[in-house]
Amino acid sequence: MTLQDKVKQLVRYCGQHPSHGFMVDERNLDKNFNVQLQEEKIICQNVQRIKIIILTGEAGDGKSRILRNITGLLEKEGFSEPCRDFSALSEEKKKELIYRIRNVLNGKSDEKLIVLANVGVFTQNAIRYDIHLMEDLTDKRDDVYIYNFEKRNLAENKENFREIMTSFLSYSDPCPNKDCFCYEECAYKKNIKELLLDDGIEAMRTICNAIYLKGGHLTFRELLSLLSYAVTFAQNCEERQQYERCNDDKFIYYNIFEKGSDALLKKVSDMDPALERGKYEGDIHSKKEYICFRRKKFFKNRDRQYEMLHADYLPEFYEVLNYMNCKPYYYDVSREKNETLQMLKRGINKMISRGKDDAGLVITDTPFIFDGKIRLEFMGLQNVALIWNRYDLRIGQKMENESRMWNQFCLSYISNVDGSKELISLVIDYHLFCYLMMCSQDYFVNRGVISLEENAVNTFYRKILQQKNQLYQSIAIRFEEKDEEICDFSLTVHEEEDLFTGEKTQTICIRKED
Repeated sequence: MTLQDKVKQLVRYCGQHPSHGFMVDERNLDKNFNVQLQEEKIICQNVQRIKIIILTGEAGDGKSRILRNITGLLEKEGFSEPCRDFSALSEEKKKELIYRIRNVLNGKSDEKLIVLANVGVFTQNAIRYDIHLMEDLTDKRDDVYIYNFEKRNLAENKENFREIMTSFLSYSDPCPNKDCFCYEECAYKKNIKELLLDDGIEAMRTICNAIYLKGGHLTFRELLSLLSYAVTFAQNCEERQQYERCNDDKFIYYNIFEKGSDALLKKVSDMDPALERGKYEGDIHSKKEYICFRRKKFFKNRDRQYEMLHADYLPEFYEVLNYMNCKPYYYDVSREKNETLQMLKRGINKMISRGKDDAGLVITDTPFIFDGKIRLEFMGLQNVALIWNRYDLRIGQKMENESRMWNQFCLSYISNVDGSKELISLVIDYHLFCYLMMCSQDYFVNRGVISLEENAVNTFYRKILQQKNQLYQSIAIRFEEKDEEICDFSLTVHEEEDLFTGEKTQTICIRKED
């Protein structure tokens, strides 16, 4: 394939280009590009023992591409006709397919099934017709492979990401159009060359990984669109001829951060390194030169790429996730000396104590009937063992994929009820992480309003209180509006035991607060 043909192909992958609809049409295949993704490899390696395959996700995740690649193998292994779109089935057909899946799970049928579906639609119907079906499907059975593509991070596997970029962007022959006025300085050629260097591949991987870490989802089709745009900026050779020089700085790969109307490109432009201040070398005399310098430096600085992106606390969040991804995958909150985790602990303390510096942990749990005029504060949790842990850590269960790095982690309490241990967890994603870090550094000062994050943290501690009723040491009643006859006070329960008779007594001490 010549460079000119490669450019014509790439622009069709760009969502902004008029011919993009051609590539969206699943009936049109790109025979020159076909990378085997991790999910496809797992199916191929285990197809002889798998009886049920369920792939869920949104349009563009690559479900149909995988099905096309393995259709011959599935037919050879005796799979039934695939369900290519569960959402498109009639209600009767959906019900029938749910029952067929149940019969296979119960050993009443030797049928082998593969289903492609929207996760919400499939789950809804599974619960409607068989309330225990999802529980049984996700019970880590050897004969079931179920995967939700919406939780996939295409940038997680370094080698697989390199394979995608190399296979998708490579071409074999130079441009045949030697009469082109920018033949010797072709921007397309330069962009592909720079992006396929180690620095370029890692920079694009960092961008995609950052989208995932911040809670976004990048489909396979969107990844290809992003790579295409970085090379072509949605213009083919003929459309580019209107510019005086083909290698105009506007069309250089590092300007992928330029703002655009496409929703995917907005996710990228929001992280533009040029939005951050930083040192620069050489002669820079204008804002435009500084912007180009910062963007180019991002692509050439592998050691500081997460730091250079315009995203609050992203380097710290990434560092903690890497930390949680190392054995033993959990860390005692009271002993852990990791600087970032200690900042999170301070942030939580400040949040739930409304800014007070009490030595103990304060849990605000005030009924709405008081309308904010009276605040109840439970003081305690000093002797409770809390842990920071990896998101998928479960007591007594082996993690399904130890190498996977999630975009969230947990603060957990180990509950022990009737000898059964479970984790009560507060899930910390990027947004809550930033909120806690701001609280720790006192950037968040509006302590009079309960936000969603505050509510989540307090709910976590209330769940712990429900498990252990005597967990708190005292309760403080504070009045927001006071007069001469009203003052804050606290109640503390003291329990004593007679050493001779063993009789236990409880005393409630009421103390006026300052």
